[in-house]
Amino acid sequence: MLAATFLIGCTTQNNNIFIPARLGSKWGYIDTTGNWVIAPNFDDVANFAKNGLARATFKWKYGYIDKIGNWIIDTQFDYADDFAENGLACAKLNGKWGYIDKTGKWIIDPQFDVALNFAENGLAPVDLNGKRGYIDKTGNWVINPQFDMAWEFSENGLAPVELNGKWGYIDETGNWIINPQFDEVYYFAENSLARAKLNGKWGYIDTTGNWVINPQFGDVRPFAENGLARVEFNGKWGYIDIIGKWAINPQFDVAYDFAKNGLALVILNRKYGYIDKTGNRIINPQFDDANDFAENGLAVVKLYGQWGCIDETGTLVIKAQYDNVRIYKNTIFFKQKGKWGIIDKNGNIVANPQFDWVLSRLF
Repeated sequence: MLAATFLIGCTTQNNNIFIPARLGSKWGYIDTTGNWVIAPNFDDVANFAKNGLARATFKWKYGYIDKIGNWIIDTQFDYADDFAENGLACAKLNGKWGYIDKTGKWIIDPQFDVALNFAENGLAPVDLNGKRGYIDKTGNWVINPQFDMAWEFSENGLAPVELNGKWGYIDETGNWIINPQFDEVYYFAENSLARAKLNGKWGYIDTTGNWVINPQFGDVRPFAENGLARVEFNGKWGYIDIIGKWAINPQFDVAYDFAKNGLALVILNRKYGYIDKTGNRIINPQFDDANDFAENGLAVVKLYGQWGCIDETGTLVIKAQYDNVRIYKNTIFFKQKGKWGIIDKNGNIVANPQFDWVLSRLF
């Protein structure tokens, strides 16, 4: 397939940031000032991977393009995923999954019913005949297909797997480290705790399968960098520390993770506000909707049916006057009369509303 030929005033790429945007029915990439850096010629596009390639579709077949917009791997796949650290991407052709390299060559021929990306330990979960096991980068079975479900290995060398309706964890040889006994589990986090569910309640286990925080919650989330995890108890959300002690008592209708600025979004009586790690209300619940704070120090909020942005004091620095607002890679997009444009942190227009959509479904 030839390189993209649709011209729309493409410019030199700004700040090395490629932002998917749609004009009409076609997708391309813009920079932070709204200039096209790859013309909108594709049915859909995704983020660029570390190897400089991005998934794109044309006539609803998947291929990969470079940062100029040239097809490096022609559209041919029914589906394709991003490239993993080992340089391989799983791709689907004629109903079967295999793995390709960055030239599009099949390294592992399509033969599996389902395939997931390779983990850092060099193993990938794949399905064959209704059972899941693990292969290496040559396609050889390291752990034969035997599980009802299995996911990628964590950095601690354990993978969550399901057998006969119960979940446990195996090591890289396929041996059970934690026997299948839980109703649901998640990956181990950096603090060596994993969320686990038993008899309808959630708690946290260690790498031996012992309960560190007993199952008692209706829902739980991973621990944040500040050492707190948000959990639901009797219909209200609060935050616990690593030993399960309440750091912020359950009182919110919904609570979210803490952002890098130390503030967490919470909902109380259908209003959105922000608290710090002690539970103090830094910005009182007052908004009709809101998002987490972005790295540029702003948060998108909705007030009286319109969207704007606040700073970390709760001051509206961009007046709530738009149909929608999004922040991506510190670029602020606003929607007005069905079109998307770009504004700066002061609310000044950088690019007039002209795009039909920003940020792709393939993200």
